Amino acid sequence: MSVPAYNTYMKDQRDYQRTRLYRSEWPHLENIETLALDDCWHFVTETVTSPYFVKHFPKTFRYLGADKWQTSGLTEPQRYAPNNRLKYLHYGDRRKGLKLRPGYRRRHAESACATITLPLWSRNKLTILHELAHICCWNDKENGDKLSAHGKEFAGIYLFLVYQTLSVTLGEQLHDSMQTHKVKVAPHRDTIGTP
Repeated sequence: MSVPAYNTYMKDQRDYQRTRLYRSEWPHLENIETLALDDCWHFVTETVTSPYFVKHFPKTFRYLGADKWQTSGLTEPQRYAPNNRLKYLHYGDRRKGLKLRPGYRRRHAESACATITLPLWSRNKLTILHELAHICCWNDKENGDKLSAHGKEFAGIYLFLVYQTLSVTLGEQLHDSMQTHKVKVAPHRDTIGTP
């Protein structure tokens, strides 16, 4: 009987603080306005093409195809709706770049590759930034695809996006809530208010 070779590949980190991070978000979701899917698209495109985002997340900016949005003067999303049922919103080539899916009959918001799925309850700015932070972590952090999905690196990026995009006040409240629930945060460079 032969002994299996030692696996030299790095294993994915366990998602050790998912529940704690969700609990720190819940009180803040009650006060956030629910948006239509088109408004979610506009919020994402404004965020991704903002100067701070381009500076801090250049790989994500290119991965989502945002450089093409800027040169073409993006205004409205295109709809992929076979059989009159909306599959997703996109811009340009349907196979590449950002896609927002409506998330019919789904319980959870999620991001996979460049697709963000938003069930009705999750169509708010805080949840969108949460999902966008996942994409930023995968693309702009070294070995981002191996990091814990809701680990300290993700939490740092998420807080940074909240501070920069929504408000310093909400960022401070979310940071305090994360500390209360013992969420570890690796500060993203230039994050306002974080240690």
